[in-house]
Amino acid sequence: MSAWADYLQPTDPTTLTPQIALGNPTSQEGVVFEGFVEYAYDRLLSFTQHPGLFATNLTADMITEFGHLGQNFTDASALASAFLASPASTIGKYMDGNATTEGSIEHAPPISVATLATLNSTNGKVGPPITLETGFNPYATGSSLNHVDGSLYLSTQDFLMRYSTPKGKTLQQLIDDYGTTADPTYGPFGPGLRYILGGIGYRIRGGIPLGGSIHNPSANTTVQGGSTSTSGGTKKSLATRKAVASSSWKVLWISVYGVILGSLWVLF
Repeated sequence: MSAWADYLQPTDPTTLTPQIALGNPTSQEGVVFEGFVEYAYDRLLSFTQHPGLFATNLTADMITEFGHLGQNFTDASALASAFLASPASTIGKYMDGNATTEGSIEHAPPISVATLATLNSTNGKVGPPITLETGFNPYATGSSLNHVDGSLYLSTQDFLMRYSTPKGKTLQQLIDDYGTTADPTYGPFGPGLRYILGGIGYRIRGGIPLGGSIHNPSANTTVQGGSTSTSGGTKKSLATRKAVASSSWKVLWISVYGVILGSLWVLF
């Protein structure tokens, strides 16, 4: 899962940040800003229109432009106000613009040169980077960025990590239809999911694939149980970062430093 989310604006967000770490001062009231925290998954988030730019670069820039490391704020709301009024908010809006524009964010393979194991694990077929789910506008916590594109991978070996599962289908039926039935080593784990797991740090049997499943947008892309409709929303430009001052925010959804990994999402 990604640490990028709408912590500052859970309703109709326009700014995304990585998870925010707060400390509790022992000698005074308030909260201490201790930085932005990425997850291993975020290290290889890349931007389709900007080769060579990664989400981790934005995190570093955000920390630099916001500053205030170690500073005590009266409360979390005061910290949020300071961030939204700072140059760093421009980066947060840039990330939100990409996270709500279809096809704009990919998960880059952790390796760039094919090895014998890589080619064997994909039957010699090298696929593209995995396109992540960025079709929701506004940003949808839990669905955006944490899943593969729901339409592009419905009828491919990388069907498993879509945000919604077709109704009336068992996992075995989906494997039979789209998966790697011929190779029981992988079952529902498509090449894209395996290279994402490899990028996080897991050892991948047979080698890390160099690329995911080929996009299949011409397939039956009816998504049961959810919709990526963006009706009522406005697409944001992903060409440039735009500085937009914002004084409206409602809730600061933030985790206290020391309990960042207090909750665990079970994928399967």
